[in-house]
Amino acid sequence: MKLCFCICCFLIAVSSKGQETFQFKQIACDFPEIKECTYDKLLGEKLSIKLEQFNRVYTKEVNCGPPNYISSIEIQKPDLYYSIQKLTKHYRKCKKKDILSQEKIEKEMVEIIDKSILIFNQQTDSVEQELRQANNSEDIIGVFERIIIE
Repeated sequence: MKLCFCICCFLIAVSSKGQETFQFKQIACDFPEIKECTYDKLLGEKLSIKLEQFNRVYTKEVNCGPPNYISSIEIQKPDLYYSIQKLTKHYRKCKKKDILSQEKIEKEMVEIIDKSILIFNQQTDSVEQELRQANNSEDIIGVFERIIIE
């Protein structure tokens, strides 16, 4: 019995080590004003606007100059950016298959997107490293749940 208890305590200690929280300071942040955006029928208007705000914060148009004068999009903090893209696909599938309600999808995604925007100008290396190792949507959501903004 004591051996079983010791093994359980050890497993809890090992698993809790990987569950560190990421603490960030509440810094004044301007959420871009969106006057018009592409409306996603599956995700709804509110979430479409939030995603557009996210895209404006995390991407930057870069003009390449002569000879082609073609502009391209530079993605800043790609691990965070692509994690949100994966979650967007995940929530679209959940909505299509009626796994989650529109309200639950909006609540979860808005919270995650707001956190992403609020931490954009801060040191996010540890979060990005965790997101790089995340294998699925649940892992990505777990990383965002551990982000605490004070």
